[in-house]
Amino acid sequence: MIVMLLNLAWLIPGIPLIASVFIALLLLSFSKTMNRLTKPVSYFIIISLTFSEIINFILFKKNISGKELLFRSNFELVIDKPALVFSESIGLIFLLIMLFSVSKLERKSGYVRYFISLGILSGLVYSLSFSGSLFHNFYDPLISSIDKIGLSF
Repeated sequence: MIVMLLNLAWLIPGIPLIASVFIALLLLSFSKTMNRLTKPVSYFIIISLTFSEIINFILFKKNISGKELLFRSNFELVIDKPALVFSESIGLIFLLIMLFSVSKLERKSGYVRYFISLGILSGLVYSLSFSGSLFHNFYDPLISSIDKIGLSF
């Protein structure tokens, strides 16, 4: 059971990314129609993010941790308690932004692109939260280069 849930961990960043890319392809193909379908598009991306949050919550509640190799590549998802807490909080923030956007934003041109970009951004933040040392590989050289210049925080 635990191994099966750990194998589904790629769905947390994958579902919003796949849904957003799918909507983006539809927008490129059927621009006029997709720009008129603002509510279904926004609800589809919100539901995809909600599914990611549910999977994330299940992994958090079952206290599952481990490493999952993503599509047999060098990129692995590191599932641990801090990463699950971080991704759960970030996902809830994205959900609140999307729900607020549905209720308050006018449905003008660019609305669908806005939701596509929110979905892609949420998937990328999920993958960054599960990256383990990948974040530090980007962060540490920046800090060390600032230290060489002589600036300090």
